[in-house]
Amino acid sequence: MVFWLGILAGALFAWLAVRIGFYETWTMLFNIIISIYLAIFLTLVVTDIIPAAAEISCGNALTLIAIAIGTFLVLHGISYTFFTGQFKVPFPKIFDMLFAGLLGFLAGFLVLSFIALLICTTPISQNNFAKDIGLSRPAQQANISYICWWCDLVSSIVSSPENRTSTQQVIDELLTSEQPKPKPKPSEPQPDNPDEPNAPKSTIGKETTLLVSHRSLRA
Repeated sequence: MVFWLGILAGALFAWLAVRIGFYETWTMLFNIIISIYLAIFLTLVVTDIIPAAAEISCGNALTLIAIAIGTFLVLHGISYTFFTGQFKVPFPKIFDMLFAGLLGFLAGFLVLSFIALLICTTPISQNNFAKDIGLSRPAQQANISYICWWCDLVSSIVSSPENRTSTQQVIDELLTSEQPKPKPKPSEPQPDNPDEPNAPKSTIGKETTLLVSHRSLRA
């Protein structure tokens, strides 16, 4: 179900892209890709620096969305101030309709895939209803693979091969760190004699000691 919602979101973004044009749509897609890339790769860094961010409920999800929205707003402000708000690049109408629509569809599917990933990092994904509609990790593999493709493309440009970490590994760590930890078992009472845990307690030694002491006093 979530996959088809992604298709619907892509169609909605495609309609919007046809209205605003290829130049603005390409800028929007670029900003979305960079925002999601930084959110995924910086979340674990932020939670390591600020442990309180990881200790709260849905800490990874809140950090992901905060970085993504903050980065997108900064990039959108910069692009509007220096590019899209200053001049417009004209393209043929058929070019705007076809290629702008395609980029809009890719952007819409990417946004909804990221939203689904956010939900998968929260306890909501463990709910039976969420699993039924496809908001579980196995059901989201297609959307996660789509996110990984874009983020790995960015990594191939901005990082060297020897220092490159795959997006799939980072997402796996994000999802694993949010899994509920098993509760520790209550500690069992330790026996008096660790070498013989099942040996019954005996008072023979104490009685012998008292008997010897009593005879000594009589003597």
